Amino acid sequence: MIWHHIEKGHGRPLILLHGIGMNSEAWAPVMDRLAIQRRVIAFDIPGFGKTPGIEGREPDSAAMVESLGQSLRKMGIDEPVDMVGNSLGGRIILDAAADGLARSIVGISPAGLWRETGPGHIEPMFGAMRKVYQAMPAVADRLLKTTVGRTVIMAGAVSARGWKMPAHEAIRSARMFADSHHFEPIFEAFRPPFTRAGDISVPCTIAFGDLDMVFPVGTRDKTRAPAHTRWVRLPGCGHVPMWDHPELVSHVIMQGTH
Repeated sequence: MIWHHIEKGHGRPLILLHGIGMNSEAWAPVMDRLAIQRRVIAFDIPGFGKTPGIEGREPDSAAMVESLGQSLRKMGIDEPVDMVGNSLGGRIILDAAADGLARSIVGISPAGLWRETGPGHIEPMFGAMRKVYQAMPAVADRLLKTTVGRTVIMAGAVSARGWKMPAHEAIRSARMFADSHHFEPIFEAFRPPFTRAGDISVPCTIAFGDLDMVFPVGTRDKTRAPAHTRWVRLPGCGHVPMWDHPELVSHVIMQGTH
């Protein structure tokens, strides 16, 4: 199958992969900027958005990378390609680079750069967010329609500047995050840390927001990334920084994939 995607622009392909519980629309704030110079392809990762889950095997990074490679080839993209990934998507592009699918990679708050067990607060944080929305969707929707509500609710796992997200986008994102039937199995499959840094030879940029509450500084293990990694700090940004500072995120992406 070809993963569902949105596409803009012309030029050398630039692949964008979103985080867990989200879809390709997570990249909306930066798509137009990136498309000025590039053919930008933002995919729905299997199990989220409009791409069905992977059948018949565990939905781990190896399965995702294999399926991504098949999608790219069916789209006529046979050469290594520039890849950008946020959170879950960041972990997938690390393995894609290790497998030779990437020309360069930019990981934005990528998963997998942690110690053996991963940050212990993530599961209860995500679980609580999903349960609250599932139990009180109407209340959550009303809160997300307000600037204060978006700021407070999005601060944990998404945006440090939730007020910048349009209400309809915040509601859509929250519903998708809460309602995905593939969330738990994919979360479980991606618990192990990334261990293939030595297999990556292409340019690698890793960027974290300094207000990231999902992977705060103390949870990160830089030795999990390639030794040649360029590390970037995103001031005033949270875990999903595209709404926080689209200009800065676009700049980091273009710089890391030039």
